[in-house]
Amino acid sequence: MKFRTVLFAFLFALVISTAHAQSSEPETPAARETPPDAKAYQEASRITNPAEKIAALEKFKKDFPDSPSVTSADMSILSTLASKMPDQTARIQQTAKTILNGAKDKKEKGSLSAQIADSLLTNHVLLNDAEKYARTSVDSMKQAEFIADQKAQFAKRAAARKGNGDSPEPPTDQELIKRFNQSRAARLAILGRIEFELDKTPAAVKVLTEAHAADRNLPGAEGTLGEIAVQKGDYAKGLEYLVSARLAGQAAPSTVAALNTAYSKTHSGTTSGGSTAGLDELLDAEYHKRFPNPLHLDAYRPNDKRSDRVVLAEVFTGGGCPPCVGADLAFDAAMERYARKDLIVVMYHQHVPRPDPMTNSDTQARSKYYDVKGVPTYVIDGATVRFNGAGRDGTKSVWEHIQPPIEKDLDSPAEEKIDINASAAGNSVKVTAAVAAVNNESKDLKIHILLLEKEITYSGENGIRYHPMVVRAMGGTHDDGFALAPGAPMSVEQYWDLDTLSASLKTQLDNYEAKGHRGNAFKFIEKKYQIDRANLAVVVFVQDAKTKHVLQSAFVDLNPPAGHTPGSNSGEPK
Repeated sequence: MKFRTVLFAFLFALVISTAHAQSSEPETPAARETPPDAKAYQEASRITNPAEKIAALEKFKKDFPDSPSVTSADMSILSTLASKMPDQTARIQQTAKTILNGAKDKKEKGSLSAQIADSLLTNHVLLNDAEKYARTSVDSMKQAEFIADQKAQFAKRAAARKGNGDSPEPPTDQELIKRFNQSRAARLAILGRIEFELDKTPAAVKVLTEAHAADRNLPGAEGTLGEIAVQKGDYAKGLEYLVSARLAGQAAPSTVAALNTAYSKTHSGTTSGGSTAGLDELLDAEYHKRFPNPLHLDAYRPNDKRSDRVVLAEVFTGGGCPPCVGADLAFDAAMERYARKDLIVVMYHQHVPRPDPMTNSDTQARSKYYDVKGVPTYVIDGATVRFNGAGRDGTKSVWEHIQPPIEKDLDSPAEEKIDINASAAGNSVKVTAAVAAVNNESKDLKIHILLLEKEITYSGENGIRYHPMVVRAMGGTHDDGFALAPGAPMSVEQYWDLDTLSASLKTQLDNYEAKGHRGNAFKFIEKKYQIDRANLAVVVFVQDAKTKHVLQSAFVDLNPPAGHTPGSNSGEPK
C-alpha cells in the first residue's frame, strides 16, 4: 500500500522565500494601525465554518479589489474548497483558473501554478489537474530570465538604499544559479510528489532525484524518496532519506511510518522487522551533527553597572513556524551566554502556523495578554522587541536585536526581592513565593508562578528538535497570577498535581485535534502531554498587569545537576 505524505504549503513557501514564510502569519505588533483591508482579510481568515469563510473572503475581494491580499484570499478559498468540499470539483477548477487569470505576468503565473498544485496535492484532489499545474510551474522557470530578474531586483534595492551608506556587493552569477536551482527544485519536488500519488513511480523517482540533487533541504522530496525506497525493500537507503526528512521537519504520518519501518528492518537483524528502540537516540545524534547552532557567544561579563535585576525573556514560538528558527536558536545561544541569575528565558508555544503539541491554554492566554499578532514574538521584562523572525541563517540578526534590551535591563536595579522555596516529590510540585514590600504605588501588580520543562525533544515541522524552557502551566487565580497589594510583603503558595496536569494537557490536545486547526482536520504526530518529573523548573516574577513592566524575576531548578542545591532562589545575583 502506498504511503502518503502531505507536503505542507508553508514548507514550499519557506524554500521559495523566508520572507514569504514570515508573511504567511501576521507580523509582530506594529505601532501603526492595521489597514482596513488587512484587518478585513485577517477576520475572514479566522472563520472556521467553510461556507462562511468563503463568503467572507469573497466579500473581502469585492470590498477591497485592489488589496495586495486578493490573491491570498483566492488561494485560501481554493484551500478551503479542496479540504472541506472536495466533491465540488468544478468549483475548485474554476477557482484555480481565476487565480491564474489574475497573474500579472509569466513569473507570477508560474509561482501561482506551483501553489495551486501544492494545494491540490495536500488535499489529494484533482491530482491530474495538479500534475498539469506543477508542470507549468516548472516549465515557466528559465535560468537566464531568473538571473536577469534577480539582478534587476538587486539594482532596484541598491538604488533605494543609495546615500544611506549601505552598499552590499551584488550576488555573483554562481550564487544566482544556485538560487535558481533551489527555487526550481522546490517546484520539482511538488511535481514528483504528485507523480508518486498518481502511481507514476519511475517518473516520480527521476524528478525527485533531480530536485534532491539541486537542494538537499527539501523534506518533501527526501520523505517521498525514502518511502519509495522502503516500498522497494531498500531499507538502508530509505533510512538515509527518511532520517534527513524527519530532522528537517517532515512530520507527515506516512514519513513517520516509513521511518519506523526502515529503522526496525535495518536494526533488528531479521527480515521480519523489529523494535524502533534506539531510533530517538539516532535522531538525536544526527541532529547534533547536522544542525549545530550557527551562533556562538562569549560568556557574559558583568560591568560596573550590573544591578540585582534578573531579566525575564518571554518568547512566543511554534514548532511548525519556519521564521521561529532564528529566534529559537538566538535564545538558545543567549541562555549559554548568561547564567540564570542574569537571564531567565521562558517559551510559550502556540498553534501558529501549524498545530504545536507543546501549546496549552495558559500559553495561549499569555499570548492574548500581550496581544501577540504572530510568532515569533519576544518580550524582555514586559516590553516587546520590535523585530520579526528569521531562518537559521538569520540567527545572528535576532541576537543583535535582543542583546541591547537584555543588557540594558541588567544594568537597571530590580524593583522587588523574590524568595522561592519549591519542591517536587512524587506526583506533585509545591511552590512558596515570598516578595518584600513593593516600593510601587501600582494597584495592578501580580505575582506569576510558572512550571516549566527544561527541555522537550520533538522534531517540529520547522526542523527544531530541542525545545528549552517550555511553559507547561501558570499558577494563581484562573492561572493568571496572584494579586499583590502595594506597600506590604506577601507570600503565596502554588501546588500542581502532575498527573492531573498531564491529563489536562492531553485533554486540551485531544480537543484541539477534534476541533481541527483553523477548521482543517489534522493529526498530531506526537502529543507532548506527559510531564517529565526529572526535568522541571519554576519561574516566579512580579509584573504590573496594566503596564506589563516586570519588576523582578527568579528561577529554581527542581532537578539541578549533581553538586547543586535544589529548591530555593532569592531572585538576586549570587
